[in-house]
Amino acid sequence: MDRIFKVRKEYDQIIIYRHVNPDLDALGSQLGLYWTLKEMFPQKNIVLAGNMESDLLKMYASFEVGDIQKGSILGIVLDTANRERIDGDITICDKVLKIDHHIVVDSYGDLNIEDESASSCSEIVTLLLKEGRVKIPLIAANALYLGIIGDSNRFMYSSTSAKTFEAAAYLLESGIQIEELYQSLYMRDLNDLEVTKFILNHYHRDGKIAWYYLGQEDLDVLHLTREQGSNYVNTLANYEEFEVWMAITENTKEHNYRVSMRSRHIAINEVANAFRGGGHAYASGATLESLDELKDLIEKLKEKMNG
Repeated sequence: MDRIFKVRKEYDQIIIYRHVNPDLDALGSQLGLYWTLKEMFPQKNIVLAGNMESDLLKMYASFEVGDIQKGSILGIVLDTANRERIDGDITICDKVLKIDHHIVVDSYGDLNIEDESASSCSEIVTLLLKEGRVKIPLIAANALYLGIIGDSNRFMYSSTSAKTFEAAAYLLESGIQIEELYQSLYMRDLNDLEVTKFILNHYHRDGKIAWYYLGQEDLDVLHLTREQGSNYVNTLANYEEFEVWMAITENTKEHNYRVSMRSRHIAINEVANAFRGGGHAYASGATLESLDELKDLIEKLKEKMNG
Protein backbone atom coordinates (compact mmCIF):
# COMPACT_ATOMS: atom_id res chain seq x y z
CA MET A 1 0.00 0.00 0.00
CA ASP A 2 2.83 2.40 0.79
CA ARG A 3 4.24 1.85 -2.67
CA ILE A 4 0.89 2.40 -4.37
CA PHE A 5 0.03 5.59 -2.52
CA LYS A 6 3.54 6.94 -3.03
CA VAL A 7 3.07 6.45 -6.76
CA ARG A 8 -0.21 8.34 -6.62
CA LYS A 9 1.34 11.22 -4.75
CA GLU A 10 4.14 11.66 -7.28
CA TYR A 11 1.88 12.76 -10.15
CA ASP A 12 -0.05 15.92 -10.95
CA GLN A 13 -3.09 14.07 -12.28
CA ILE A 14 -4.58 10.61 -12.36
CA ILE A 15 -6.55 9.12 -15.25
CA ILE A 16 -8.72 6.15 -14.31
CA TYR A 17 -9.42 3.66 -17.11
CA ARG A 18 -11.51 0.48 -17.47
CA HIS A 19 -12.51 -1.81 -20.31
CA VAL A 20 -14.77 -1.12 -23.29
CA ASN A 21 -18.44 -2.14 -23.02
CA PRO A 22 -18.29 -1.77 -19.23
CA ASP A 23 -20.20 -3.93 -16.78
CA LEU A 24 -21.05 -3.19 -13.16
CA ASP A 25 -17.59 -4.14 -11.94
CA ALA A 26 -15.76 -2.01 -14.49
CA LEU A 27 -17.90 1.03 -13.69
CA GLY A 28 -18.06 0.29 -9.97
CA SER A 29 -14.31 0.01 -9.53
CA GLN A 30 -13.66 3.02 -11.78
CA LEU A 31 -16.16 5.33 -10.09
CA GLY A 32 -15.46 3.98 -6.62
CA LEU A 33 -11.76 4.71 -6.95
CA TYR A 34 -12.48 8.05 -8.64
CA TRP A 35 -14.60 9.40 -5.77
CA THR A 36 -12.17 8.03 -3.18
CA LEU A 37 -9.11 9.59 -4.82
CA LYS A 38 -10.88 12.92 -5.25
CA GLU A 39 -11.40 13.03 -1.50
CA MET A 40 -7.88 11.81 -0.73
CA PHE A 41 -6.14 14.17 -3.16
CA PRO A 42 -8.38 17.23 -3.71
CA GLN A 43 -5.47 19.14 -5.20
CA LYS A 44 -5.01 16.65 -8.04
CA ASN A 45 -6.80 16.48 -11.37
CA ILE A 46 -8.69 13.16 -11.39
CA VAL A 47 -10.04 12.20 -14.83
CA LEU A 48 -12.37 9.40 -15.94
CA ALA A 49 -11.39 7.75 -19.22
CA GLY A 50 -13.65 5.94 -21.65
CA ASN A 51 -17.12 6.24 -23.08
CA MET A 52 -19.46 7.22 -20.25
CA GLU A 53 -22.79 6.63 -21.99
CA SER A 54 -23.61 3.18 -20.61
CA ASP A 55 -27.19 2.61 -19.47
CA LEU A 56 -25.74 1.12 -16.28
CA LEU A 57 -24.59 4.57 -15.18
CA LYS A 58 -28.14 5.41 -14.09
CA MET A 59 -27.43 3.32 -10.98
CA TYR A 60 -24.54 5.56 -9.94
CA ALA A 61 -24.41 9.12 -8.67
CA SER A 62 -23.56 11.95 -11.06
CA PHE A 63 -19.92 12.70 -11.83
CA GLU A 64 -17.67 14.91 -13.95
CA VAL A 65 -15.44 13.20 -16.50
CA GLY A 66 -12.80 15.95 -16.31
CA ASP A 67 -10.23 17.21 -18.81
CA ILE A 68 -6.61 16.22 -19.10
CA GLN A 69 -4.27 19.06 -18.17
CA LYS A 70 -0.56 19.70 -18.47
CA GLY A 71 1.62 17.84 -16.04
CA SER A 72 2.69 14.32 -15.14
CA ILE A 73 0.07 11.57 -15.45
CA LEU A 74 -0.50 8.35 -13.58
CA GLY A 75 -2.86 5.99 -15.37
CA ILE A 76 -4.80 3.43 -13.33
CA VAL A 77 -6.42 0.71 -15.43
CA LEU A 78 -9.12 -1.34 -13.73
CA ASP A 79 -10.80 -4.64 -14.59
CA THR A 80 -9.06 -4.95 -17.97
CA ALA A 81 -7.11 -8.11 -18.80
CA ASN A 82 -5.31 -6.94 -21.93
CA ARG A 83 -4.37 -3.56 -23.35
CA GLU A 84 -6.53 -3.99 -26.46
CA ARG A 85 -9.66 -3.78 -24.31
CA ILE A 86 -8.71 -0.56 -22.50
CA ASP A 87 -11.21 2.20 -23.21
CA GLY A 88 -8.80 5.07 -23.75
CA ASP A 89 -5.22 5.84 -24.63
CA ILE A 90 -2.69 4.91 -21.94
CA THR A 91 0.32 5.99 -23.99
CA ILE A 92 -0.16 9.53 -22.66
CA CYS A 93 0.59 8.31 -19.11
CA ASP A 94 4.01 8.58 -17.51
CA LYS A 95 3.32 5.45 -15.49
CA VAL A 96 0.53 2.85 -15.56
CA LEU A 97 -0.89 0.88 -12.64
CA LYS A 98 -2.98 -2.16 -13.58
CA ILE A 99 -5.47 -3.61 -11.08
CA ASP A 100 -7.35 -6.66 -12.35
CA HIS A 101 -8.90 -9.99 -11.40
CA HIS A 102 -9.01 -11.74 -14.79
CA ILE A 103 -6.71 -14.56 -15.85
CA VAL A 104 -3.35 -12.92 -16.47
CA VAL A 105 -2.67 -12.60 -20.20
CA ASP A 106 -1.02 -9.17 -20.44
CA SER A 107 0.77 -7.46 -17.57
CA TYR A 108 0.91 -4.13 -19.40
CA GLY A 109 1.34 -1.93 -16.33
CA ASP A 110 4.54 -0.58 -14.83
CA LEU A 111 3.03 -1.91 -11.62
CA ASN A 112 0.57 -4.80 -11.85
CA ILE A 113 -1.81 -5.91 -9.11
CA GLU A 114 -3.40 -9.07 -10.50
CA ASP A 115 -5.45 -11.49 -8.41
CA GLU A 116 -7.25 -14.17 -10.41
CA SER A 117 -8.90 -15.51 -7.26
CA ALA A 118 -10.77 -12.27 -6.53
CA SER A 119 -14.49 -12.12 -7.27
CA SER A 120 -14.15 -8.69 -8.87
CA CYS A 121 -11.84 -5.78 -9.42
CA SER A 122 -14.04 -3.84 -7.01
CA GLU A 123 -13.14 -6.38 -4.32
CA ILE A 124 -9.41 -5.82 -4.92
CA VAL A 125 -9.78 -2.03 -4.86
CA THR A 126 -11.83 -2.18 -1.65
CA LEU A 127 -9.32 -4.40 0.13
CA LEU A 128 -6.41 -2.22 -0.99
CA LEU A 129 -8.18 0.80 0.49
CA LYS A 130 -8.96 -1.17 3.65
CA GLU A 131 -5.33 -2.19 3.96
CA GLY A 132 -4.36 1.46 3.60
CA ARG A 133 -6.91 2.37 6.28
CA VAL A 134 -8.66 4.68 3.86
CA LYS A 135 -12.13 5.85 4.84
CA ILE A 136 -14.21 5.24 1.72
CA PRO A 137 -16.82 7.94 0.96
CA LEU A 138 -20.40 6.68 0.88
CA ILE A 139 -20.79 7.55 -2.80
CA ALA A 140 -17.70 5.45 -3.59
CA ALA A 141 -18.77 2.59 -1.32
CA ASN A 142 -22.07 2.33 -3.19
CA ALA A 143 -20.23 2.03 -6.51
CA LEU A 144 -17.77 -0.57 -5.24
CA TYR A 145 -20.53 -2.67 -3.69
CA LEU A 146 -22.45 -2.68 -6.99
CA GLY A 147 -19.25 -3.84 -8.68
CA ILE A 148 -18.82 -6.71 -6.24
CA ILE A 149 -22.38 -8.00 -6.44
CA GLY A 150 -22.40 -7.54 -10.21
CA ASP A 151 -19.40 -9.80 -10.85
CA SER A 152 -20.13 -12.26 -8.04
CA ASN A 153 -23.83 -12.47 -8.95
CA ARG A 154 -24.82 -11.47 -5.41
CA PHE A 155 -22.09 -13.66 -3.88
CA MET A 156 -23.35 -16.78 -5.69
CA TYR A 157 -20.43 -17.44 -8.06
CA SER A 158 -17.61 -19.76 -7.03
CA SER A 159 -15.15 -16.84 -7.07
CA THR A 160 -16.82 -15.57 -3.89
CA SER A 161 -14.50 -16.06 -0.93
CA ALA A 162 -13.99 -14.89 2.62
CA LYS A 163 -12.14 -11.90 1.16
CA THR A 164 -15.23 -10.98 -0.84
CA PHE A 165 -17.28 -10.77 2.34
CA GLU A 166 -14.45 -8.93 4.06
CA ALA A 167 -14.60 -6.29 1.32
CA ALA A 168 -18.40 -6.10 1.52
CA ALA A 169 -18.24 -5.71 5.31
CA TYR A 170 -15.79 -2.82 4.99
CA LEU A 171 -18.15 -1.10 2.54
CA LEU A 172 -21.07 -1.64 4.92
CA GLU A 173 -19.15 0.35 7.51
CA SER A 174 -19.36 3.32 5.14
CA GLY A 175 -23.14 3.37 5.58
CA ILE A 176 -24.39 1.87 2.31
CA GLN A 177 -28.04 0.88 2.14
CA ILE A 178 -28.11 -2.61 0.66
CA GLU A 179 -31.85 -2.72 -0.03
CA GLU A 180 -31.75 0.49 -2.07
CA LEU A 181 -28.80 -0.77 -4.11
CA TYR A 182 -30.49 -4.08 -4.89
CA GLN A 183 -33.68 -2.28 -5.90
CA SER A 184 -31.75 -0.06 -8.30
CA LEU A 185 -30.22 -3.19 -9.79
CA TYR A 186 -33.23 -5.48 -10.07
CA MET A 187 -36.33 -3.30 -10.27
CA ARG A 188 -38.08 -3.91 -13.62
CA ASP A 189 -40.76 -2.28 -15.74
CA LEU A 190 -43.34 -3.66 -18.17
CA ASN A 191 -40.95 -3.40 -21.11
CA ASP A 192 -38.69 -5.90 -19.33
CA LEU A 193 -41.63 -8.27 -19.29
CA GLU A 194 -42.10 -7.84 -23.05
CA VAL A 195 -38.41 -8.47 -23.70
CA THR A 196 -38.43 -11.59 -21.54
CA LYS A 197 -41.52 -12.85 -23.37
CA PHE A 198 -39.81 -12.27 -26.72
CA ILE A 199 -36.70 -14.14 -25.65
CA LEU A 200 -38.60 -17.13 -24.27
CA ASN A 201 -40.64 -17.34 -27.47
CA HIS A 202 -37.68 -16.98 -29.84
CA TYR A 203 -34.66 -18.58 -28.21
CA HIS A 204 -32.59 -21.21 -30.02
CA ARG A 205 -31.06 -24.42 -28.78
CA ASP A 206 -28.36 -26.78 -29.99
CA GLY A 207 -27.87 -29.60 -27.52
CA LYS A 208 -26.86 -28.10 -24.19
CA ILE A 209 -26.27 -24.66 -25.67
CA ALA A 210 -29.05 -22.05 -25.76
CA TRP A 211 -29.06 -18.51 -27.08
CA TYR A 212 -31.25 -15.67 -28.21
CA TYR A 213 -30.56 -13.27 -31.06
CA LEU A 214 -31.63 -9.65 -31.24
CA GLY A 215 -31.06 -7.95 -34.57
CA GLN A 216 -31.39 -4.20 -34.96
CA GLU A 217 -35.04 -4.53 -35.97
CA ASP A 218 -35.75 -6.57 -32.84
CA LEU A 219 -33.93 -4.01 -30.68
CA ASP A 220 -35.98 -1.20 -32.22
CA VAL A 221 -39.29 -3.00 -31.67
CA LEU A 222 -38.35 -3.81 -28.07
CA HIS A 223 -37.04 -0.27 -27.43
CA LEU A 224 -33.61 -1.52 -26.44
CA THR A 225 -30.07 -0.36 -27.06
CA ARG A 226 -27.51 -2.91 -28.14
CA GLU A 227 -26.05 -2.94 -24.63
CA GLN A 228 -29.46 -3.42 -23.03
CA GLY A 229 -30.12 -6.36 -25.31
CA SER A 230 -27.19 -8.24 -23.80
CA ASN A 231 -28.35 -7.61 -20.25
CA TYR A 232 -31.03 -10.31 -20.51
CA VAL A 233 -28.54 -13.14 -21.03
CA ASN A 234 -29.47 -14.83 -17.74
CA THR A 235 -33.06 -15.19 -18.89
CA LEU A 236 -31.84 -18.57 -20.14
CA ALA A 237 -29.94 -19.44 -16.96
CA ASN A 238 -30.93 -22.04 -14.37
CA TYR A 239 -32.43 -24.51 -16.81
CA GLU A 240 -31.11 -28.03 -16.23
CA GLU A 241 -30.85 -28.75 -19.95
CA PHE A 242 -28.59 -25.75 -20.70
CA GLU A 243 -24.93 -25.75 -19.72
CA VAL A 244 -24.06 -22.70 -21.83
CA TRP A 245 -26.36 -19.81 -22.65
CA MET A 246 -25.71 -16.72 -24.73
CA ALA A 247 -27.10 -13.39 -25.82
CA ILE A 248 -26.23 -12.31 -29.37
CA THR A 249 -26.97 -8.72 -30.35
CA GLU A 250 -26.35 -6.88 -33.58
CA ASN A 251 -23.92 -3.98 -33.30
CA THR A 252 -24.67 -1.76 -36.26
CA LYS A 253 -22.16 0.91 -35.20
CA GLU A 254 -19.24 -1.49 -35.58
CA HIS A 255 -20.85 -3.83 -38.13
CA ASN A 256 -20.47 -6.91 -35.98
CA TYR A 257 -22.33 -8.98 -33.39
CA ARG A 258 -21.67 -8.96 -29.65
CA VAL A 259 -21.93 -12.23 -27.72
CA SER A 260 -22.44 -12.47 -23.96
CA MET A 261 -21.66 -16.00 -22.82
CA ARG A 262 -22.42 -17.73 -19.52
CA SER A 263 -21.97 -21.31 -18.35
CA ARG A 264 -22.55 -23.46 -15.31
CA HIS A 265 -19.64 -25.92 -15.37
CA ILE A 266 -17.77 -25.28 -18.63
CA ALA A 267 -14.81 -22.88 -18.78
CA ILE A 268 -15.68 -20.73 -21.79
CA ASN A 269 -13.10 -17.95 -21.65
CA GLU A 270 -10.66 -19.71 -24.01
CA VAL A 271 -13.42 -20.05 -26.60
CA ALA A 272 -14.27 -16.38 -26.14
CA ASN A 273 -10.60 -15.50 -26.67
CA ALA A 274 -10.71 -17.25 -30.05
CA PHE A 275 -13.59 -14.99 -31.09
CA ARG A 276 -12.12 -11.57 -30.26
CA GLY A 277 -13.16 -11.57 -26.64
CA GLY A 278 -12.36 -12.95 -23.24
CA GLY A 279 -13.41 -12.76 -19.64
CA HIS A 280 -13.94 -15.19 -16.80
CA ALA A 281 -14.18 -18.96 -16.83
CA TYR A 282 -17.97 -18.94 -16.60
CA ALA A 283 -18.81 -15.44 -17.86
CA SER A 284 -17.21 -14.10 -21.01
CA GLY A 285 -17.84 -11.96 -24.04
CA ALA A 286 -16.97 -12.39 -27.72
CA THR A 287 -17.44 -10.66 -31.05
CA LEU A 288 -18.60 -12.20 -34.32
CA GLU A 289 -17.71 -10.44 -37.56
CA SER A 290 -20.75 -12.11 -39.15
CA LEU A 291 -23.49 -14.50 -38.11
CA ASP A 292 -21.78 -17.13 -40.24
CA GLU A 293 -19.26 -17.45 -37.39
CA LEU A 294 -21.98 -18.50 -34.95
CA LYS A 295 -21.81 -22.09 -36.19
CA ASP A 296 -18.07 -22.18 -35.52
CA LEU A 297 -18.58 -20.69 -32.06
CA ILE A 298 -21.13 -23.34 -31.16
CA GLU A 299 -18.86 -26.11 -32.44
CA LYS A 300 -15.97 -24.80 -30.32
CA LEU A 301 -18.24 -24.77 -27.28
CA LYS A 302 -19.31 -28.35 -27.97
CA GLU A 303 -15.67 -29.40 -28.22
CA LYS A 304 -15.04 -27.77 -24.88
CA MET A 305 -17.96 -29.63 -23.34
CA ASN A 306 -16.86 -32.97 -24.75
CA GLY A 307 -13.19 -32.42 -23.94
